[in-house]
Amino acid sequence: MNHQKYKDRETLEIKNIEERYKIEENFLNMLSSGDYSKAMSAYNALCSMKLDGRNTDSHQDVKYLAIVLGTLCRKTLQQRNKVHPYYLDNVSNEMAMDINNTETTDDIRNVSRKFIKKYCLLAKNHSLHQYSEVVHKSISYIEMHYADELSLSILASNLHVTKNYLSAVFKKQLGKTVTEFIHEVRTDKAIFLLNSTKLPINDISIVCGYEDSNYFCRVFKSRYKISPRQYRNNLFNK
Repeated sequence: MNHQKYKDRETLEIKNIEERYKIEENFLNMLSSGDYSKAMSAYNALCSMKLDGRNTDSHQDVKYLAIVLGTLCRKTLQQRNKVHPYYLDNVSNEMAMDINNTETTDDIRNVSRKFIKKYCLLAKNHSLHQYSEVVHKSISYIEMHYADELSLSILASNLHVTKNYLSAVFKKQLGKTVTEFIHEVRTDKAIFLLNSTKLPINDISIVCGYEDSNYFCRVFKSRYKISPRQYRNNLFNK
């Protein structure tokens, strides 16, 4: 090979690498914003490119791309969006198992599409980057410990701040009190359990952090204008 052909090939390779990194960055930006449609457009563009001169249609290379993208998704949402590692780890582990069980390149790409959507949903529903550190730590603590005893005092103690400070900054940034947010997280979990399990109402109450099922029912009805039992009955009557 003469020097000019080698130089031309090297120039093309550099351009391809630069383009791939540019598309990757666009993909991560769209993922971080929770825009599934644009994230998928960037992902499809990546799939059409070659990795280090190899054909991305090979099963091993498509699997490699999926693993790399999964890692990039997880780290991006952790660092940019401040999504709690608990949520990221659940999705990441599930994705790894699904990739491992694939047999064809189409299988891998379908798995990737499925989990890009899941990561976009995490970006939409669990991003905390817009809040101050004390508030996003408060939210994470409540979401991870909703089944335990929770109060403004307990939260402030765990975060090593005063109750007055936490109460003020939380209300300012979220537009609701710590107690109101605790009830929202717990009743969201109750809705999920009512939809997906046959657990008795009393058990759901305890699982969601309410020792007193009557109090749980009052909180639930205050938010949803219907009791937990009526909600479940409506599900069966549909």
